[in-house]
Amino acid sequence: MYKKLLITFLLIFLVQLSFIKVIDKAGSEHLDNALVRSLTVFAIARGLNGLISVVQGTEIYATPAGVGVNFAVGQIVDPMNDMLERFSWVMLMSSVSLGIQKLLLELGQTEVFQALLALSAMVLLFILWVPKLWHKQSFNLIFKSFIIFSFLRFLIPLIVLMNEGIYTYAFESQYEEAEKSLSYSQEEISQVIQKVKAIEEASKSVPSSPTKGLWNQTRHYFNDLGESFNFKKYYQSLQDEVEKVLLNLKNKFDEAINNMLSLISIFIMQSILLPLLSLWLFIKLFQGFIKKDISEFFENKTS
Repeated sequence: MYKKLLITFLLIFLVQLSFIKVIDKAGSEHLDNALVRSLTVFAIARGLNGLISVVQGTEIYATPAGVGVNFAVGQIVDPMNDMLERFSWVMLMSSVSLGIQKLLLELGQTEVFQALLALSAMVLLFILWVPKLWHKQSFNLIFKSFIIFSFLRFLIPLIVLMNEGIYTYAFESQYEEAEKSLSYSQEEISQVIQKVKAIEEASKSVPSSPTKGLWNQTRHYFNDLGESFNFKKYYQSLQDEVEKVLLNLKNKFDEAINNMLSLISIFIMQSILLPLLSLWLFIKLFQGFIKKDISEFFENKTS
């Protein structure tokens, strides 16, 4: 008798849970939060990509009198640009994966799944509690149908809740730190790029290497600066400033790349690997359960 009461309670509980949609609401909320995180980081990546495009073709070139500065910023930018392309692709795939989970979650909440679940539970209860209706093959068939409907109804919400629990426990602090650092790096990179562009404009305004024809035109310009203006020292100072700014830019790029690598690991785990692993585990559990002869659990009690 206790077996029949146990299965009756389980059937009623699952049907009731299906209609009140408690885990659906929780799963939907967690998916929305994950999507916000993914899209926020994706927006930062696009912002960085915009900054890179501004400075990618920058060249600082000025060599009057054979002494000067010649730097191509693209050599520093290329590794960051390549990383941004891969990072943007991962974030896009992460957002797509979360969007698919959202659609499947909403599909499981449709009235069709609820009706099939409730109908199969009702038939099972009749077969279970009315001795004249007991039939081993029929019970197995309908019970396994109920398991399939339950699997389709609750699989995605359970996977989402499991993944969110793992994220909260293992990855949340890492994500917050990496996201905050990447956002801060974006601001710092923007400031450094402004300095690079300012130096580029300054280098263009200085007369280029003089020829015989140009030297007479530019000589008065330098004479007006007075003896305090040491031509060679000025360009050495400019070169030092450029090297300092570009080194700072490279360091900021390295910091941003490290943060992007951390975020890639987190989002691949949360939105791709963990859902697939959870799905595999549930399918294995489902297959093992379906192969069993459930009627043997009740047959002696109902015959």
